[in-house]
Amino acid sequence: MDSVSIIMKVWNAQAHVRLCLKTLLQHTDDPFELIIIDNHSRPEVVQFLRAAARDDSRIRLVENATNVGPGHANQQGAALAQGRTICLLDSDVLVPPRWLTRLRAEFESHPAVKLLAPLNYHQTLSHPFGPDNSAAAWFATKREHPQLAPLRQFHAFSRGLSIEEFDELMCSTHGRELAAMVCPPMFIGTCCALLDADFVAAAGGVADPRFDGYGSEDVDLCWRIAEQGGQVARTTAVYVHHFHHASLIDNALDPEAALQQANQVLYAKWKSKLIGLVQAEMARGGSPRDYLSAYFIFQPLSHHTSFVADLRAATGRADIPDDIIWKPRP
Repeated sequence: MDSVSIIMKVWNAQAHVRLCLKTLLQHTDDPFELIIIDNHSRPEVVQFLRAAARDDSRIRLVENATNVGPGHANQQGAALAQGRTICLLDSDVLVPPRWLTRLRAEFESHPAVKLLAPLNYHQTLSHPFGPDNSAAAWFATKREHPQLAPLRQFHAFSRGLSIEEFDELMCSTHGRELAAMVCPPMFIGTCCALLDADFVAAAGGVADPRFDGYGSEDVDLCWRIAEQGGQVARTTAVYVHHFHHASLIDNALDPEAALQQANQVLYAKWKSKLIGLVQAEMARGGSPRDYLSAYFIFQPLSHHTSFVADLRAATGRADIPDDIIWKPRP
């Protein structure tokens, strides 16, 4: 069996990195190489990563003298990857047993899919222990227990279940169907995602170098894959837990400011396509208000860019709302 090339970006957040690496090494059965790109972390983090690389020949560590950002780090990893399948994995992700075996089986069973992600908490995914969706439940947990160690924080969210038990519960609750995305305007975040290395390289690589900050490079990746005729999908065969923005929080970087800058880059690149999608919906007799609220990406673009003004100018419609609010569908 060919090895999967796992690319992990690290920028401090040592407690999350330790947990991610521990569960990755314990819970991965398929052959893999792990390429860790360190974006100029603190000395204690670098020392930990060096020791891990010394102890496990599957780990290759790249130490950047400056923080080159997540997109450039993924490019570095992809350039070194030897596998035909790449796995992008954030360093604040908790993986269950046999996660890669199951994810890879799904990936290889659907050759049209060129980017495949597992379940993660989401606004459209219910939480098994309450009325909230799983994203609302997770962010409430983070607000209530900000000082807990990562694993204890996860256990507060999972009501004491291990990642193995919670993975089994979430997968059994949400069926076994593959959900393909309509890209654009849909996309899947790449905190954990399998990619067809050759296809993605032909589609422009794992990251467009214009995205040199934090955010939106994964949106652009999904849309480029779809433009080249590949499918982007999510499977219910695996659940992983993403702690979300651990590096940004640890480095005191404002996630909203970072995302605003990234969305401006995204919009500048895809402006014509996005406006064309709304125009096409209107030509079919659809409501622009309903269409815009149906897809998440239009919400941050309405906050961070000139999207609404440009859309009004292009369509002549004054009824397009100033503030687009996403209304997730279960």
